[in-house]
Amino acid sequence: MVNDTFDDSKNFIIEEGNRYIIRPLNEDQPISKGGNSNVFKLINIENNIERAIKISNYYRPRNKNESKKFGKKYNRFLSEIDALNDVKDKYDNIVQIDFDGVLELSEKEFPFYVMEKADIDLKEYLHNNTDLDIQERFRLCRDIFYALKNLHEENIYHRDIKPDNILLFLNNDTFKWKIGDLGLIKYRDIDYDDIGERIGPFGWISPEAMNKYLTEKTDLGFDCKIDLSSDIFMLGKLYWFIFNLNAPIGIINEKDFNYTFNLSSLFFDLIYQMLNYSKNLRAKQAEVEYYIEYIAKELFI
Repeated sequence: MVNDTFDDSKNFIIEEGNRYIIRPLNEDQPISKGGNSNVFKLINIENNIERAIKISNYYRPRNKNESKKFGKKYNRFLSEIDALNDVKDKYDNIVQIDFDGVLELSEKEFPFYVMEKADIDLKEYLHNNTDLDIQERFRLCRDIFYALKNLHEENIYHRDIKPDNILLFLNNDTFKWKIGDLGLIKYRDIDYDDIGERIGPFGWISPEAMNKYLTEKTDLGFDCKIDLSSDIFMLGKLYWFIFNLNAPIGIINEKDFNYTFNLSSLFFDLIYQMLNYSKNLRAKQAEVEYYIEYIAKELFI
């Protein structure tokens, strides 16, 4: 069960005989709330190992009226669980799910899943480490590309690429960057989106995601399909953020790029193509991979 007072005697779950207590993910911010879910810290009281638990804000519909009201939101959360189980132990650059289940509150069933807990996200990491060298920043770009490519190989589009969803996991002297928060993912052949729904945060969404939000209800004929190419667009924004610590809005200019290094102009050109408004002119995944590897080789990564 879960209680917002964070009383250990009331906030716990039991899984395979293990008792886990639920605590705030961040003591300064008691509730980590998203549009469709809440995330908390989970502590195994037997070994004090920490995990994270993500709980859906939407319970299992009990009748047709409830299903019509938020059935897609509920199913989207289940789709996130399915995706994480599909990639579990298959890729080491995507957040790993431990187990999932259902919390019963006031006779309502809320799905949840438990996952490994990150130490820090990319946004906070870059703000705390402004002196990172070129090689480290570019290594980040390459690592995140392959995590996203792995999702695409499973016919999954992430659709919410932003610094908050790129997570760092520390293990002794090693560290690993992983893609997390698959709450807006879409399988290639499954669609839980509402007409005119905003998919992703302002400042990061692709042109087609904005088209969907602004024009889909009026059916003006604009591209509203959010897919692999949309992920490439958001990845281009993320690359710009890794080097400039801001999200590019509108047309980017090379003179605004903060770093000059061997092939920095080529890297800028790649980002420029990734951010093309037209999908037909936007950089393709294979092109991104080619140039990422070419530049990494020149930087001795």
